[in-house]
Amino acid sequence: MFLVRMTGMKKILLCVAIAISLSCTTTGVFAATGFANTTTGGAGGTTVTVTTTVNFRNYVESTATYIVEVSGDINLSSVGGAVQIRSNKTIRGIGTSPKIIGNLRFRDDATNIIIENLTITNPHAGDLYDGISVRDRITNVFINKCTVYDCGDGCIDITNESDNVTVSWCKFYYSNPAPAEDHRFVNLIGASDTDYGDRGKLHVTMHHNWWSSRCDERMPRVRFGQVHVYNNYFNCSGNNYCIRPGLEAQLLVESNYFSSVDEPIDEKDPNSLLQCRFNFFPGCTHIYYIANGPDVVFTPPYSYITNNVFDVPAIVQAYAGADAPEPPHWLDYNYGDFTRNNKVDIDDLSEFGGYWLTDAAEADRDGDGVVNFYEFSLLAGNWQQ
Repeated sequence: MFLVRMTGMKKILLCVAIAISLSCTTTGVFAATGFANTTTGGAGGTTVTVTTTVNFRNYVESTATYIVEVSGDINLSSVGGAVQIRSNKTIRGIGTSPKIIGNLRFRDDATNIIIENLTITNPHAGDLYDGISVRDRITNVFINKCTVYDCGDGCIDITNESDNVTVSWCKFYYSNPAPAEDHRFVNLIGASDTDYGDRGKLHVTMHHNWWSSRCDERMPRVRFGQVHVYNNYFNCSGNNYCIRPGLEAQLLVESNYFSSVDEPIDEKDPNSLLQCRFNFFPGCTHIYYIANGPDVVFTPPYSYITNNVFDVPAIVQAYAGADAPEPPHWLDYNYGDFTRNNKVDIDDLSEFGGYWLTDAAEADRDGDGVVNFYEFSLLAGNWQQ
């Protein structure tokens, strides 16, 4: 019998339930975070594995709901260099180093799309060579744990009235030399000062991303949108600038670690709003904003967890990118939400039972080498939250 000091009937019931669930396991669909937190992608649709470009194009451009698992390299040059992804898709890399070579675009007005665990590159010079182009009223897009590198234009650009997008746990970098040496511009949010249709759109969350070697600008560069930038790591020394608040942008920039970069947060447009808090700037030059900014910006309409800024380099370098392991759930979710569905419930208790008295990194919150009553009390405290 478990003897844990807890209060409340729900925690007493947990003590009874854990004895039943220790031998049970379950799996769940991970919930999106940030502004894209209602995105479900291809959940409920057919799961298919693709190894050829033609099959990849056929499934992602289908009107049906699919989870498209990508195995190996998919080179889009044989289908014109790009695909037009339709609504209700999850595009997920599986196996060893799955890669997309070319441009992932979207059919106009597409919605509810997840892209995860993929390496993406588009190594040609020119403004048609994004890695991922979220443009033309694309909504509810969750891009998670991808490595995007050596793209001739943007690595991931979000423009033209697109909305409710999250980019998380991604790594960006450029080779030396890059395909377009004068255009190592990573993430553009809002393409033009005259795109007035973007007003009220471009709600974007960027968290736990790594802007690595030779990233030069746009990390991100924002016009019009409301953009939440937190717990990211920047170590792209030799850059021009990192974050730039442009025309009518609102940015909340918190708990980011900027290591030896120039202009971590560029001087803002006079018609933009910027709030900075708890960021760290070791070795940086041209630091314009350190303390809390004077502007009042939006309040994120979702719950989120910020990690201590001093832990950000280790966390992000360990878990960002397609080939990195999955981060422990508590870096994004409440402890105990093993299924990552934004609720600690009986399915999570079953998962916890499988970790009991092991050294599982996914569950050993205090790092003492064993999942025990300490972790159980954390789960109990977050029950049904």
